[in-house]
Amino acid sequence: MSTRLLSSAAPDRVAAIWDAEGLGILEGAVTGFASAAHLLDGSAWANARREEIADRVVDVIAVRAWHALPQLSHGRARRVARRCIAYSLAADTVRADGSGTARADCWTLTTHALELLTIREHFDAAAHRSRELLGVAPRGRLLAAWQMVDDALGALGTTRHEWVGADPATVAAAGWVLVDRMSRLLMAAALVAQSAAASAGDAELLVNAARRYAWNHLRRPAPEAATPTHVQRSADLVHAFLTPGSIP
Repeated sequence: MSTRLLSSAAPDRVAAIWDAEGLGILEGAVTGFASAAHLLDGSAWANARREEIADRVVDVIAVRAWHALPQLSHGRARRVARRCIAYSLAADTVRADGSGTARADCWTLTTHALELLTIREHFDAAAHRSRELLGVAPRGRLLAAWQMVDDALGALGTTRHEWVGADPATVAAAGWVLVDRMSRLLMAAALVAQSAAASAGDAELLVNAARRYAWNHLRRPAPEAATPTHVQRSADLVHAFLTPGSIP
C-alpha cells in the first residue's frame, strides 16, 4: 500500500496498516535506496553512501527477525509491541526514502503506542519480552550486541517512573524516544536470538547485523519523559520564531 494513504486515517487504522504491511513498505523503500549500490566504487563518497545503505539494510534484517517469531510467543507484550514496531517501521521508511507521509504517521504512531506504554502492565511486558528474547550472554562476537541490548534494558529501568502513570498528552512531547527505544530493544533482542541460533553459513552475516543494529539504535541515554514545563518551553520557542523580531 502507498504510504500516501496513511496519514489521514484514524490511529488504529494507521497502526494496523503499518503492522500488516510495514515490512513490505520498508523493504521497498530500502530496495530503492540501495538500487545503485553495485555501481559504487571505492571512493570516499561511495564508501560513505554504502555505509548508510548498510544501516538501512540492517533495519530491514532486524524487522525480519522480529516477524519470524510467532506472534503468540509475545504473550502479554503482543499488543504494545505491535504498536511500537509500527512506529519504527514508519521511522525507518522516512530514513530510507524521506517519505513525508510516513513522517506524519510517526506522530500518530507515537501517541498510539504511548497510550499503552504509560500503563505499568504494558511497559513492563514489553521490557520483559526483550529480556526474555535476549537470553543468556553468548560467546564470541555476538556478545557485543548482547551487551548493548542488556545495557539499554538496564538504562530503561532508570526512567521507568517518568513514563508509567504519566499523562500521555504531556509525555508525547518526547514520547518518540521511548517508543523508539522499546521497539529497538524488542527487535535487537530478536536479532540476537536469531543470530545465536543460526547455522554456520548464516551466523556471520546475522552477527554483523546484530552488532550494527544495536550500535546504531541503543547506545543512547535513557529515554526521559517530557514535563509540562518542557511542553510550555517548546510552545514558547515556536511562538517566538513565528513572531517577527522575537528572536535575536
